[in-house]
Amino acid sequence: MGKKKAIIIVPIILVILYFGFQFFQQEVSQREALKDVEISLDGVNVNSVGFTSATLELRFRMYNPNAVTATLDRADYEVYGNDISLGNGNISQRIDIQSRETRTVTTIFDASYGGAASVLISAIREGNVNWRIGGTAYYDTPLGSITVPFIVDI
Repeated sequence: MGKKKAIIIVPIILVILYFGFQFFQQEVSQREALKDVEISLDGVNVNSVGFTSATLELRFRMYNPNAVTATLDRADYEVYGNDISLGNGNISQRIDIQSRETRTVTTIFDASYGGAASVLISAIREGNVNWRIGGTAYYDTPLGSITVPFIVDI
């Protein structure tokens, strides 16, 4: 009876391992695809104004040029003007961007007045502002989160 069970259980275990590996491969490729996603700023709204900062709503357009869905589990970011920090924000929800499609993502951003004043002075001196977003993307896996730093020039 033990030999018959082994004949049945071993193929079942192999099938489960095969499909588990395929699922893991798909998840990894979706997160790898995020490296090629093109990000641009689509719009800004003012949510609230305080004494030291303003809370803004930023809309990012994300275009996925890949043949597979690109997945972002979550991210923390900081916005810079001429390498001066304006503040930070986060993307807290999982985002799936289908192959060759664009997705608009809205996020809350806290802009520091001190940072904005410094960027304004820098813009007057240099004649322009170079915008950049830097941060950390988080990829959740069954073994825990993987952090990947990123920089996007806007």
